[in-house]
Amino acid sequence: MANKFERNFVNDSIFFWLLFTPIIFWIVMYLDNFSVSRLDAETAIQVLIILPVIEEVIFRGLIQPWLANRYNQKKMGITQANLITSCLFVLVHLYQHNLIMALYTFVPSLVFGYTRDRYKRLMPSIILHSSYNGGYFLIGSQLINY
Repeated sequence: MANKFERNFVNDSIFFWLLFTPIIFWIVMYLDNFSVSRLDAETAIQVLIILPVIEEVIFRGLIQPWLANRYNQKKMGITQANLITSCLFVLVHLYQHNLIMALYTFVPSLVFGYTRDRYKRLMPSIILHSSYNGGYFLIGSQLINY
């Protein structure tokens, strides 16, 4: 029998809570600027599919498990490996974003790492990353230089 952290994410209410919680932030972003972006097809494919898959394979598929073998302590439900991976995730986002925008990736990264720890699979993290990017870039993309 699988332990509670290896359950199927599709049947887990926590996964759906994590999937839909950002809607609140997207509504606030929309109310702040009253606009919706029109992403061209190439950009949409890049931010909804390609980047989330690449980033999740690197960060939650390679780096976080490697760190988990070395740093396995957990505080408040967050592993040290997830925390370190999320800090690295922010640093990488400094390449295309200013400091504030890069820091905005920290909490979502913790969520993606949490799902990686919880389900022991990449697909939940990829789905969340894609959906978070979708809402953000649809509502807030005029705030960044992409």
